[in-house]
Amino acid sequence: MSDLELLFLVLVVVYGWECACWVGRDSTAFRTWLGRQWRMAQPGALLGNQRGGFIFAPPLPPLGTLLVAQQFPLSFSPQGVICGGEIGKFLRFDEIRSVETSGRRVRVNGQLLLKAASPTFAEYLGQQLRQLSKLPSSKRAKAIEEIVRHSLDGEAVKRRWVEVQREVAKVRWPTNLMFVYLFVLAPLLIWKVGLRQSWPGLLIGVLIFTVTTAIRFRRAHKALYSAAEDERFTHFLTILLSPATTIRAHDVLSRPALEIFHPLAIAKVFCPEQTFLQLAREVLREMRYPARLVCAREEPMPQEAERYSRALWLKTIEDFLARMGISPDELMAPPAPTDATCRSYCPRCLSQFTASEGVCPDCGWLALVAFK
Repeated sequence: MSDLELLFLVLVVVYGWECACWVGRDSTAFRTWLGRQWRMAQPGALLGNQRGGFIFAPPLPPLGTLLVAQQFPLSFSPQGVICGGEIGKFLRFDEIRSVETSGRRVRVNGQLLLKAASPTFAEYLGQQLRQLSKLPSSKRAKAIEEIVRHSLDGEAVKRRWVEVQREVAKVRWPTNLMFVYLFVLAPLLIWKVGLRQSWPGLLIGVLIFTVTTAIRFRRAHKALYSAAEDERFTHFLTILLSPATTIRAHDVLSRPALEIFHPLAIAKVFCPEQTFLQLAREVLREMRYPARLVCAREEPMPQEAERYSRALWLKTIEDFLARMGISPDELMAPPAPTDATCRSYCPRCLSQFTASEGVCPDCGWLALVAFK
């Protein structure tokens, strides 16, 4: 293999890495290639670990679109907030003196509360915490209900998506041209003319595309995420200096665009009905049959906060499905027995067992349900 072939191989590998997106286990990705049909993708075990996995954006022109959404990482109650984890952190609202965000980190009273999926989502969570901590306890319940209800607002998803498409379109055409220039025109020119004669012109062409994309990206990012100045500057420099990153600049704009919305609301707007129903079943099972509480401490207030938050999310999701003409109880219908030896099933993971009674070891020892 010649040095030139090795160079293009490295370029292809770097570009493949730019197409990869790390997604947490509590997240759901939505992607489309031609913009007509959306598919839902969740991280698998092959390219990941217990915390998450890689999802790949469409690598070929028109380069597609990738969205990532996750279930809300905080559990609110009128008294306080719980951040998920093995133990769970509980904070009373009347104890919150300051809320700061730096990158993906959200700090309360100078202590790290959580690392969000993106800097823009961290800023959103910080803003909600500030607003709730300033409200009297009697008004927090209504404000929390509004946050949950807004995350399932399909019309708000559509309005936001119109804004995102308008800004992403300004970046999409130079990124597609950059792909064609880098992987089609440049190899042809080198093959016909030779690297020694063509490299000055190739370098000028790369600079034109990277500078154009970086400038357009900065303007679009400011329009969509005005508060994320540090993130904007970092991506601006990366796009300016890395041609492979330049090609995926539109992903940086679209990927976090709808992350404040619940995956169910996004699936309802973008995905086929069958995909939406599949996700609805998974979400309902998780909400109705939790494997364990987020806050495992034996304290009344944290436990009550967790129960309050879960009950609110469950009611809001069931009301959301009812408005769509979908019966939550029908979605939760038991599976058919695999064979005559199956006597019960786990209501969360739907694993089947030969015993009539017992617990599911994979779901926090959740009690099994006997087949009728």
